Amino acid sequence: MSKIYDLTHGSIFKKIMAIALPVLLTSISQMAYSLTDMFWIGQVDTIGFSESDAISAIGTASYILWFSFGLILIGKIGTSVKVSHFAGEKNLDGVKKYASNGLLLEIIFGIVTSALILLFRGPLISLFGDNGDTVYNDSNRYLAITGGFYFVQFVTNGFSAINEGLGKTYLNLMILPIGLIMNMILDPLLIISLGLGVTGAALATVISQIFTLLIFVMVYIFSKQKVFSLKRENFSLMAIKEMMRIGFPTGLQSMFFTVCSIIIGIMVYGFGTEVFAAQRLGSQIEQFTWMIAGGFQTALTVFVGQNFGARDYGRIRKGTILLAAILVPYAAIITIIFFFRSEDIIRLFLNSDEITVAYGTEYLRIISFSQIFMMIEGIGSGLFNGVGKTKIPSIFGIIGNVIRIPLALLMIGSMAEKGIWWSLNISDGFKGLALLIGGIILLINMEKLINKKTDVKKQEKEESVILAAL
Repeated sequence: MSKIYDLTHGSIFKKIMAIALPVLLTSISQMAYSLTDMFWIGQVDTIGFSESDAISAIGTASYILWFSFGLILIGKIGTSVKVSHFAGEKNLDGVKKYASNGLLLEIIFGIVTSALILLFRGPLISLFGDNGDTVYNDSNRYLAITGGFYFVQFVTNGFSAINEGLGKTYLNLMILPIGLIMNMILDPLLIISLGLGVTGAALATVISQIFTLLIFVMVYIFSKQKVFSLKRENFSLMAIKEMMRIGFPTGLQSMFFTVCSIIIGIMVYGFGTEVFAAQRLGSQIEQFTWMIAGGFQTALTVFVGQNFGARDYGRIRKGTILLAAILVPYAAIITIIFFFRSEDIIRLFLNSDEITVAYGTEYLRIISFSQIFMMIEGIGSGLFNGVGKTKIPSIFGIIGNVIRIPLALLMIGSMAEKGIWWSLNISDGFKGLALLIGGIILLINMEKLINKKTDVKKQEKEESVILAAL
């Protein structure tokens, strides 16, 4: 089983950090890419563009891409969870079956999504209202380029999900940052030196993504041990259905989150371009929490998944508690930095727009209170996803995101834009506390859940025998 990095034996701390650190470093590199992208967009005033308009244009297009990312998650979560379960059981045939169909699912979703974005990008951008010809045209161009090639992201995430399920996150770490570094090099060249502005940012993103996918493909071609194949005989409707069952709640939660964010974004637009640009920039800075939370959530999902497949609930408990002991204090430190050094952080990305700086400082200081809850949500989601119970964090996530809208409408009257930002805090607090309580209950009842899974696996084997006989 050399194709699988075994997380079911050995030191829990060493094993979980071996899987978590590559994910963390990959997340940090992605965070560096996003912040670098935003940094250079914030410099477009030096070539005659409005930095607030440029940030708003990319922010508008990004909401649409974020919504589509929910479709990516359906295949990615379903693939990584099922692959990790069979990896924990040391069942290589099961690994190959779900890896092959997971990648196929991402390819199909990717092609359809790119086509829809290209066809309907104009009406989608118009949902944000009339924010001027400059913002609309820049958003349209950015979305035409990044959306048209968005299928590349689907396929790349398919490869990444397979590696995650196998515990081989180090392989993703070796590949993904290469494309991100390329993007960081292309950004100043295309955005500033060639004077392309927002269009340059889109081109830099797409070129880097294509290059990353090519590396994944080349690694697969030259790999001696292939854990998946897109041959017709490997196609399984049952496998695709099972992955969609697991991945759909997470994907739906992501899409709900984006829809709610779009509605919130429209509310923010009502207070002016500067306010929207400030929130867009502030949300990128928040990656210091949510990107780290997302990275460790992935690592915990794989760790829990393999040990769930091996039916070792004691190891799952210890691993989850260990991560919580590391990540919650980290989030507390970020809270302190965001609250007391908010203006200094915002000024790292904006040169001359003092109005946007003021709003960004205000946003970062208010949102600092939600960082610990955001981290707890990531830990809880990783735990539930690992055992295949993706519905639980998704339900809490959807409820938490939806309540943002009435809360924002309720508080806008007396607090203006600050009411919107406080609604985000309340929402994150609800989700974090709900998953904290749910996670404790799950850990206590883990043995019962694993015994139930054993009965389900027996039923699946019986069904497979019947289908083979037919």
